[in-house]
Amino acid sequence: MLLALLLSACSPAATPTQPVDTAAPTPKQSAASATPAPTEPPQATATAAPSAAPAQPTDTPAPTATSAAGTTQSSPKTSDKDGAVEILIPAGEFTMGAVNDPDARIVLTKDHSYIEIPSFKYTLPDYWIDKFDITNAQWQKCVAAGACTQEKTGLFSYPNYATDPKYANYPAVSITWYMASAYCKWAGRRLPTEAEWEKAARGTDARKYPWGNEPPDGTRANFCNKDCPRPWATSVFDDGYAEMAPVGSYPKGASPYGVMDMAGNVWNWTSTLLLNYPYNPNDGREDQKAPGDRVWRGGTWSDGTWWLRSSLRYHSPATYYITNLGARCAESN
Repeated sequence: MLLALLLSACSPAATPTQPVDTAAPTPKQSAASATPAPTEPPQATATAAPSAAPAQPTDTPAPTATSAAGTTQSSPKTSDKDGAVEILIPAGEFTMGAVNDPDARIVLTKDHSYIEIPSFKYTLPDYWIDKFDITNAQWQKCVAAGACTQEKTGLFSYPNYATDPKYANYPAVSITWYMASAYCKWAGRRLPTEAEWEKAARGTDARKYPWGNEPPDGTRANFCNKDCPRPWATSVFDDGYAEMAPVGSYPKGASPYGVMDMAGNVWNWTSTLLLNYPYNPNDGREDQKAPGDRVWRGGTWSDGTWWLRSSLRYHSPATYYITNLGARCAESN
């Protein structure tokens, strides 16, 4: 398994047994050195040439309010700082963790990285979350303002990924937790907590994926499909991109609240330290100065369908970065 190749500096967890059409995340590269270790080079013939994209995300229409039980949708707002579209997630209770999910893994590793149980009810106040991942165009605004450092690297098959206008509407990647936190602070927001991310992704009906319980396909998410340059590519699907896609490319995969790309494309950093469930924000996991691994959510273009589930948790040290890891911001109401 590629996960076994993680560098020792990142303290990798044991890899669970997985379904045939899925794969562990791409090997981690250490952020301790000035030059990151390259990921597996994609096959040149497999990469779909991206088309030019607008500098800012388009406001893709959200699904109707009847798309999920117990959810309502409010009018979005737009940030004056970075132009991000923000969606209000209403206050209330939701189910967090895997629920009757045969794909959920209970792997008792030393760092509990795959523990998705027990499921439990948790109540959040209302809050705002970005409809889209932070884009390259938005990141460059932060760099120009002197509040952010440049993205570490890009995909080998997307030259000058961070700065080429062709990729302006693609998600910013190769950013550490500290870099993501700095961006959200500059934008007047913050990283979402793990609980906030999960509610925004799955609503209140304990659905398996943002769109519901139906299996993933190429219309709902960007994952390792037929053109994906990885050995575990799922050949029966075509999501239109061999690697990353512009943000908002899969409106059929929207969450109950209309939040986009919560499954696939790129992972999202959260503010939360990796600790066992039940989630308790007062047990130190939301200490923004504490050492330890921070939680990722959402899955990625480079892995199989197993990684798209909304209850899935992954993690790394806060200094880590890679070409399939980005972020979005949140804001208290």
